[in-house]
Amino acid sequence: MSPWKRWRRRGVLLAGVGLAGVTLRNLSKHGAKRTTESKPFEPSTASTVISSEFKGPLRLGWTDWDDARVVSKMVAQLIETQFQLPVELIKADIGIQYESLARGDLELMVMAWLPMTHRGYWEKQWKRVLDLGPMYTGKLGWIVPDYVPESALNSVEQLQDPAIANQFSNRVQGIEPGSGLNQASLKALQAYGLPDLELVASSSAAMAAVVAKAIADQRWLIATSWTPHWMFARYGLRFLDDPKGVFGGTERIHALARFGLDRQAPEITAFLSRFQLPEQDLDALLLEVEESSADEAVKRYIDAHPERVRYWVTGQI
Repeated sequence: MSPWKRWRRRGVLLAGVGLAGVTLRNLSKHGAKRTTESKPFEPSTASTVISSEFKGPLRLGWTDWDDARVVSKMVAQLIETQFQLPVELIKADIGIQYESLARGDLELMVMAWLPMTHRGYWEKQWKRVLDLGPMYTGKLGWIVPDYVPESALNSVEQLQDPAIANQFSNRVQGIEPGSGLNQASLKALQAYGLPDLELVASSSAAMAAVVAKAIADQRWLIATSWTPHWMFARYGLRFLDDPKGVFGGTERIHALARFGLDRQAPEITAFLSRFQLPEQDLDALLLEVEESSADEAVKRYIDAHPERVRYWVTGQI
C-alpha cells in the first residue's frame, strides 16, 4: 500500500476509535467564562474526561499564519475548557513541527497542508505520526489585486514576458522561507522559466503589510498567499492561473498527533477527528480577528456555536 493510501486510511480508521474507560482529573488552567443568552454547553461537568495515562500539558505546535493561529487557539481553548487539560502553544517553523511531532516532543499540530503543500515533510514523517483527518480546506498560490486587469496578467505563465514581469518590478512578495508556499513558489520559478523574477522571503505578517501598502497606493504587485485569509474578506484579490499545477488544487488542512496519544488521551484525538470548520465561517472569523484579537474572536465563535461544539467534543449530534 502506498504512503498516500495509508495516510488516507489512517484518518478514516482513527475517526472510528472507541473511547476507552477514563477518570476525571482537574487540570483546568484557563477556565473561560461563557455567555448565557442561551443554555450553555458544558460537557466538562460530566461527559468529557481524560485518561489518567496522560498528565499534560499538551504541547501544540503552531506557526504564525493567520488561519493556523486562530485554529490553534480554538483547539487550545476547547481542550482546556472542555477536557480540563492544560495546553502549551509552541511556536515553531513548520518543518520543525513535523520533526518534533515524529520524535514525540509535540503532542499535536493542526496545520498540515495535504496532499501537495507539505508533501515533502509528509513523505519523510508519515510513518511516525497519526493523521486525525482534515479540519478545513484551503488554496494557495500567487495573487494580484483586482485592479490589475486580467488582460494585463491572468496566469503565472505570462510572467515569462519580461515586459509584463517588469510592471511588477520583477518581484514576488513571499512569506517564511521554510513554508510550503515559499517552497512551491521556488518550484514555480523553475517550472515556468522565470529566472529574472525574485521571490522575496519575509513573514506572513510582512507579506500582508506589503499587500496593504500596495493597495493603498494602487500599485501593481504579486504576492504569495492562501485561503482562508482575512485579506480576501477585506480586499479585492484574485489568484493567478497555474496551468502547470505547481501549487496544486484544493488542499485539506489536517490535524496530526504523535504516536500513542490516541491511547493515552483518546478523547482528544476523537475530538480532533470530528473538528471541521466551514470555509465561510473561518473567513469571517479571520477578519474579526483583525478587528479585535484572536482570543476574543475565538471565544465569541465558540459561544455562538454550542451545537457544533457539542458534536466536536462528544460526538453527539
